[in-house]
Amino acid sequence: MFSHKYKFIFPGLLGLYSFLNIIILEGDRLFQADLPSDSLFYIIFILSYLVWFSNWGIEKFILGKFKKIHPLIIQFLVSSIAVLLVSLLSVYLTAFFLGEPFTYSLPNFLLTSGFTSRINLFLNCINAIYFFNQKFREKALEAEKLHSLNVEAKLESLHAQMNPHFFFNNLSALSVLIHEDVKLADAYLQKLSNIYRYVLNNKDQELVVLSDEIDFLNNYIGLLSIRFQDALIFKIDINKRSLNYFIPPAVLQLLVENVVKHNYFTSSEPIEVIIESDEDFISIRNKKQLKDSVEFSSGIGLQNISDRYKFLGKEILLTDDMDIFMVQLPLIRSYESYNSRGRALSAAKN
Repeated sequence: MFSHKYKFIFPGLLGLYSFLNIIILEGDRLFQADLPSDSLFYIIFILSYLVWFSNWGIEKFILGKFKKIHPLIIQFLVSSIAVLLVSLLSVYLTAFFLGEPFTYSLPNFLLTSGFTSRINLFLNCINAIYFFNQKFREKALEAEKLHSLNVEAKLESLHAQMNPHFFFNNLSALSVLIHEDVKLADAYLQKLSNIYRYVLNNKDQELVVLSDEIDFLNNYIGLLSIRFQDALIFKIDINKRSLNYFIPPAVLQLLVENVVKHNYFTSSEPIEVIIESDEDFISIRNKKQLKDSVEFSSGIGLQNISDRYKFLGKEILLTDDMDIFMVQLPLIRSYESYNSRGRALSAAKN
């Protein structure tokens, strides 16, 4: 606050108010004896500016050196010492210029210190309000950014399932199956229908129960198993207690899709995808068999998932070494706690 563009005006207004307050109310004094009005006016103005710019110097040159202590505490403590020095200097200078009865004495010093301390306390209270208002605005901007990221991520997730490339691939596979195995084609169509139904039903949801997400994933894996048969091997081991926890919709499918998109696999050289959970994370890992060139990408990937988890106040964990690629997604224990965060972000945004 003390570096505000009007920093040369605010102390003057405060000094004018303080002068009028003393003159009108006659309830405050700087010395044991009454000062002439013109001298009182100048002294109050000078003291107001000295207190303000003492705080300005502290804010500009000292606060940055203390990282572990709250800046408002440092500001107030150091400024309290500074105003005592200002008061002492004021009393000595007044004695030098005005002489008796305004020479230095403990009562005169205490009266002047009381005045400067009240000004300093007032300014620090205003500074605290200004500080927390700035923090509130920063959180509001952060909330707006996270909200936008989450909306974009959800839309991209929906498009990942509904985009023409995905639809064309599945229609092509279905067309082949109809001529080869009608029952298998029917099963394929049912799974495809379930996938689209799940996506449409949850397109506005921030979180879904993990058990529902696993059912959706099984339908997707079913499509892949019909298309690629034993070239793709899935091992799923889900902690039963974690089935009641929550997760953003379609994130598991996106990770499996990335495995298929970025790796090669054949019947003679299959790829194994392991999906498992404990009570804190659900992970998807696979041995890396990277393709020389990657097929068409819909633009969906880890950034999408990471953005959605940032909105929830969580971070995904990524392991990418020479042989193994693994993503760990945090499980949300309580939908209510998420809603509380959502309401807080919405309140900040508004």
